[in-house]
Amino acid sequence: MLHHLIQLNFATVILMICLLVFIMTNNYFDKRIKMLFWVACILVLSLVVADSVEYWTSTLPNPTNLRILMSAIGYSLRPTSIFMIILLLLRQKEKKLTWMVIPLIVNTLLAFSPFFTDIAYSYSTENDFVRGPFCYFAFVTSGFYGILLIIYTYKLYKSVHFSEAFISIAVVCTFVIATAMEAFWGYDGVINITGAVAIVFYYLHLNMQQFKRDPMTQVLNRRCFYLDAEKNMAHLSAVMSIDLNNLKKWNDENGHAKGDEAICTLANCAQKVLPRNCFLYRTGGDEFMVLCFHKEESVVRQLLLDIKAEVSKTPYSCAIGMAYNECQKDFDKLCSQADQAMYEDKFRMKNPMLK
Repeated sequence: MLHHLIQLNFATVILMICLLVFIMTNNYFDKRIKMLFWVACILVLSLVVADSVEYWTSTLPNPTNLRILMSAIGYSLRPTSIFMIILLLLRQKEKKLTWMVIPLIVNTLLAFSPFFTDIAYSYSTENDFVRGPFCYFAFVTSGFYGILLIIYTYKLYKSVHFSEAFISIAVVCTFVIATAMEAFWGYDGVINITGAVAIVFYYLHLNMQQFKRDPMTQVLNRRCFYLDAEKNMAHLSAVMSIDLNNLKKWNDENGHAKGDEAICTLANCAQKVLPRNCFLYRTGGDEFMVLCFHKEESVVRQLLLDIKAEVSKTPYSCAIGMAYNECQKDFDKLCSQADQAMYEDKFRMKNPMLK
C-alpha cells in the first residue's frame, strides 16, 4: 500500500515543495500573490494527505470516523484547486470574489454531512463506499468554477492578455478531464497532480510576466516594445506615441505619489479602449507607445480619439500622435513620426489659438 501511495503522490508532493521554495525566494511578487500561491500549495498537499489516509482507512474491515473525516476533507478540497486559479486570475479584484465562495461552503457542508446523514455518501458495515443523491456535488462545484474560469478567460482574451488566457484554457481542459477520470472511471490522485501542475504553470507565467511588464503600470515594457515590433514588423499597421501632460506640475504640487497615480490612470484609460491586436507599452517616465497590427488607418485614428476621450473623464490630459505604416517604412522613422505628431498635438493643446 505504501508503495502505491508513494507512486501516486510523489510527483504532486515534489512539485508543491519545490514551488514553496521558489515562493520563499521570490521577491518580485507582492504579498497578496505570494499568499495565494502559499495557500494553493498547502491546499494541494492537504488533499494529498487526506486522500492517502482515506485510502489506508478504506482497507480496514469496518468504517471509522477517521475515514469519514478524511473523505470530508478530500471532497471539500477538490474544487479548491480550480478556485485558486480563479483567485490568481482576478488577483486584485477582491470585490468580485465574495459570492464565489458560496458553492465551496455548500460543498463543505455536504462533505461533512455523513456524520449526520447519508444524503451525500456513507459507508456500509463492510466499509464499502455508498453514494448518496448529492455525492457528485464536489465535481459539480468544480464544473461551476470551470465555467467561471472560461468566462474570465474570455474577458482576459478581449483585454489582450493572450498568454494568460491560453493558460486558463489549458487549465480548464485538464481539470475537466481529471474530474471525469475521478468521478466516473475511478482514477485516484488525478485532480491532485492536475491542480499542482496548473498552479506551477501559473507561477511560471506570472514570474515571466515580471520581466515583460512595467512594475508600476503593469503594461508591457520598453524591451517588449522593440522585440514585438521587430518580430511582427510585416503586420505592423501604425505606431502611436502618448505623453501625459503636466506631469512635473503634478509632482511639484502634489508629490510624486500623485504623479505616479496620474501615470497609472493614463495607462488604465488607454488599456480600457485598446482593441484586439493593439498593445500598450511604457517606454519612459510618462511616455507610452502603442503598436497596432492589422488595423486600417481610420480605425487607428478613431482609437486616438477614443483614448483622448477616456482620459478626459479624469483630471488629466495627454498628447497623442500616430504614424501609419503605409509602405513598410523603417521602424525608427515611424516612431520618430509618431513622436513628432505627439509634440505637435501637445503644442496645439498649449496654444489653442494657433489651431
